Parts: sequence; C-alpha cells; structure tokens
Amino acid sequence: MDISPRRLRAAYRSGALKPSDVAAHVLSRLTDADQSGVWISTANPESVMAAARAADARIGEIDTLPLYGLIFSVKDCIDVAGEQTTSACPEFSHVATDTSPVVADAIAAGAIYVGKTNMDQFATGLVGVRSPYGIARNPHNPDYIPGGSSSGAAVSVATGTSSFAFGTDTGGSGRVPASYCGVTGFKPAPGAFSQRGMVYACRSFDTISLYTREPRDGYDVYRALARRDAHDSFSPVEFAGWAEQAPPARPLRLATPRIDQLRFFGNAETEELFGGALRKLRRLDMSVMSADFSPFTSINDLMFFGPFLAERDVSVGAFLDANPDAGVKIVRDLVIGSRKFSAADAYRAIYAVKEAQCSLRDFWEAHDALVVPTVGTVLSIDDVARNPLAANFDNGYYTNFANPLGLAAIAVPNAVTGAGVPYGITFLAPAGRERLLADLACAFTGEAAQP
Repeated sequence: MDISPRRLRAAYRSGALKPSDVAAHVLSRLTDADQSGVWISTANPESVMAAARAADARIGEIDTLPLYGLIFSVKDCIDVAGEQTTSACPEFSHVATDTSPVVADAIAAGAIYVGKTNMDQFATGLVGVRSPYGIARNPHNPDYIPGGSSSGAAVSVATGTSSFAFGTDTGGSGRVPASYCGVTGFKPAPGAFSQRGMVYACRSFDTISLYTREPRDGYDVYRALARRDAHDSFSPVEFAGWAEQAPPARPLRLATPRIDQLRFFGNAETEELFGGALRKLRRLDMSVMSADFSPFTSINDLMFFGPFLAERDVSVGAFLDANPDAGVKIVRDLVIGSRKFSAADAYRAIYAVKEAQCSLRDFWEAHDALVVPTVGTVLSIDDVARNPLAANFDNGYYTNFANPLGLAAIAVPNAVTGAGVPYGITFLAPAGRERLLADLACAFTGEAAQP
C-alpha cells in the first residue's frame, strides 16, 4: 500500500481507501522484519483505530484538513502527551504530560499518530547505531547504517509505515538518514517549527525536521505546520512564513564546492555519483558554479569538537550525573567531555558563526542555492564499529554548518551505489527560500513543480 501523502489523499477523495483501512494496514506491519529496530514504542492500537474511524467520518472536511488521514511517526526525543519519551535512553524514560506544538498541529490537521521511532541516543550522532533499542534496519542493505540520529523516522517512511515522519536536525540528523534510506529529508531554517516539547541537543539552533518519500510532500507538510509559537522563546517574532520568496523566473544559479574542497573519504564511486548529479542539474538548464566552501566548513568542528557540544550538557548533563550507569558510552563521553570548554570558548564560537554569516552575504546574493553531497561516502555498520568517532564526523562534513548559519535544506535521492545503498544530494539556502528549495528538489527528482 502506497501511503505517501499525495497518493493517499487522492485515494481518500476517490473513495478507494478510508483512513481506517490505512491505519489497520500500518498496524499489521509494525512487527514485520523490515521494522526491526525502527520503533521504541507504538501507540495503543485501539487508540489509533479510534482516531482513524473518527477521520473516516470527517471525509467531507478533507479540503480544510491538509494532513487528513496521513499516518505519521515521531522521533522519540519529541513529546506526545501520555506516551513515553526516552531519547533512546531507557533510564531517561518518562511519560510526557504535554504534546509538542508541532505534533499537536499535525493531529489537528487530520494526521494519525502511530508511534515513537528509534534514534541515536540524545540525538548525538549521525550514524543511527547509538541506541540500546537496536539499529533501525537499512531497508536497502542491512549491512549498512541507516544514518542518524533520526534513523527510525527515515526508515518508517522508506518502508511505508509512515506517510511522513518527524525527525530532528541539529547537525544533519534530518538529512543524513534521508540519503542512506532513499527518501526526502526536509529541514526548514531554525525557528519555523516550535522547539517546545522536545529533548534539546543544541537548543540554540535545533529544529524538528520532516521525512517523506517525495520532496513536494515534505514541502506541503511543512507549509501546513510552520508557524510562530508565541510561547517558544526561540520562535522568531518576524516569522510569517519567512516572507517566502517566489522562485525567480530566470534559470537558477547554484553553487557547489570547489573540487579541492569536495571530500569523498576515498570513495571514488560516490565521487562519480555526485558528479552525475551536477551534470543532471546542468542538463536541467541550471547554472552550477564552483565556489569557496570554506566559510561553511569553518564552523563544522564547533558541533562536536567545540563549545556547542556543551548545550547537550545543559540539556541532559544533570541526568547523566545522577545516573552514572546510564547512557551509551560514546554519547555519555561526548556530553560530559564538553565541560572542558569555557565561557570564552562559547563566545568565540558565537563570533565565528556571525563572521561566517557576514562573509556569506555576497554569496547568497550571487547564488540561489548551494548543492552538496548529503554525505561523502556510505558507511557499513562494521565501518562505524571500527572507527565510531571518525565515521560520525565524516558523515557531518556537508551538514554540520547548516543550522548554526540559519539555513534551510532539503535532501533528496540521487543514485544507488553498487552495494544497493542510496546516495543523495542536498540543496541549501537561507530562510525564506524553502519554496525555491522544494521546486529545485522536485525538478531534480523529476517530480511536478509546486502548484
């Protein structure tokens, strides 16, 4: 059953399916082999079916409910009232008293919640293997990682048990799993979604993100849910859909890193696959120009080698102190290890981000978007086990800078490696260009343009 948003809504309109049909199908799938390691918890089946039957009765309201009858999952660092939030740490588990405003808005828009998905513990990782709840199985080759930290969210979409899924993105967690699982990862600029009701990794620039199969679906869900939250101190006062710009009538002007700044970590195959993506963009009558990538990468190390890591200590450090046996060792060591940074280090990092943003003003005047590989290479589970820190940092080379710089991004499929693992690309641009990014992604993947 294809439960992607546009196809599902078309089936509802035609009467071919009802929400209760789809909910029953999804519930029947949750114990299948391809769901191994995907779910930390699932919703009460009776509650899911009750919500679906209530949706059946509201078919006449489909035009006013933009997410009508869509099945969705929630990364388990995001709260759903009455459900456990674990952040992939059993000792941290607690029953949420309130629901994230983004999740609540999705339910109000007609979507049906089905469960909480697995993740790298405390959203600390880009690999998807740092969880005591197992490893979400890569649906294309189980020897390879699913990507992290929103691993279960991406796999739930790739395997057809979620129409869309909520992940989070701090340093790439909403994009890296999209590449490994062959789906779309849509990350709005920080501030478009409320941050309330989540376990923070870096509160200064965390954002909830979206997974869908196709880019237009991701954009449509984003448009249904993006809004200012007056009760969230990180929600921008000026937000009004970012005064979203219409894409220019002229051919788009894209930038890509200079060849000496591209990194594929010794993988000639992925290097060729990215080259093929650039050739495809040029065939689509887009200007693709090499540009200096160093202003972006200049702040990459601040995520896991710098003081931004200390925000995770602010979020969960007290818990780890009170529970000395809790936590995956590599995650615990990273969080506790951040205490070596000083307040002066934090200010230097803030200055570095501001300087990078300033240096990029002319860049964004000259270019509509930046296109990069989502990841440099593809990693197996054994690769990560041999060198877990380097593997994680390598996966973040093209992703870590986006949120500190306030950028939106959309990661989409590009090609498939000889091992059968998808390999994607990512388009990035400043806040306000989300529509442009979605149209660009649609053009690249052969989907119809936004209406």
